[in-house]
Amino acid sequence: MRVTLTVFLVAVAVPAGFAESGCVQVSSDTIAVRDLLSAEPLLGGLDPDTPVGFAPFPGTRRTVSGWDLIGIARRRGVTLSGVPDVCVERALRVISPDEMRATLMAALGIPDAQIEVLEYSSQPLPPGRLEFRRSGLNQPPAAEPEAPVIWRGRLMYEDTKSLPAWAKVKITVDRPIFLAAENVPAGTIIGEAQVQAATVHEFPFPGPWLDSPAAIAGKVARRSIPAGQRFTANALDEAKDVARGDIVQVRVIDGSATLSFDGIAASSGRKGDTIVVHNSASGRNFRAVIEEKGKVVVRPTSGDE
Repeated sequence: MRVTLTVFLVAVAVPAGFAESGCVQVSSDTIAVRDLLSAEPLLGGLDPDTPVGFAPFPGTRRTVSGWDLIGIARRRGVTLSGVPDVCVERALRVISPDEMRATLMAALGIPDAQIEVLEYSSQPLPPGRLEFRRSGLNQPPAAEPEAPVIWRGRLMYEDTKSLPAWAKVKITVDRPIFLAAENVPAGTIIGEAQVQAATVHEFPFPGPWLDSPAAIAGKVARRSIPAGQRFTANALDEAKDVARGDIVQVRVIDGSATLSFDGIAASSGRKGDTIVVHNSASGRNFRAVIEEKGKVVVRPTSGDE
């Protein structure tokens, strides 16, 4: 298959004032003295690992009061005065185009897919790992296989926490498909000459698809398939091992005795199915189990009709 990757990414600018908000930025879920030293050097007499409190939720701010800081210092034997309030916020970042592209391609797992990332999460997020799975990928309408879809994922941070992330994408692959070379009536066993190959540009996960003529030839058309129409799995059925009207070899097994003769199938089925067989010599019908193509067996548990 042809390998092509076309990516159109929307670069998102950092909101004005984000980097110069006047707030101390922390990268974990707790605030320690070391995080505040740049804003308040008076805290330098404390152990840098001294906990101050919980960090605010990403995208929000918390004000640590000067009185709280003085109290924390006093409990550790350090006397402070005149400590101002300190604004604290989470350190955030904007997802880069390269990071989003690499994450989506890895999650897709199809090296020759063509993907266009039209738009993606623009809100600043905390440092962490983008995680997208196929289960979060919507499918386009069947009639518009190249239509954009939303792919939903998560930004994982601090091991167990996450925030939503998303991307608007168009994903297609060049895929071989197989068309009816002529009109195929319902009930026809399809031959290889009735299968014609073509290539389409479509979404990679439309459901079960047929990947070779061998997956079609020998199957039975469940309904009429016009010439030029694509063969689909739900339009085909496995051929019967025994069809109504077939002459079948019958084995009647009763203990160590075996009787063989030919009968006429009065119903159809596959290996393991029970069908009705007509004995033209006696004029009677009986039930038999299909052993393989053209062969059935009757045992004492099989009753006559």
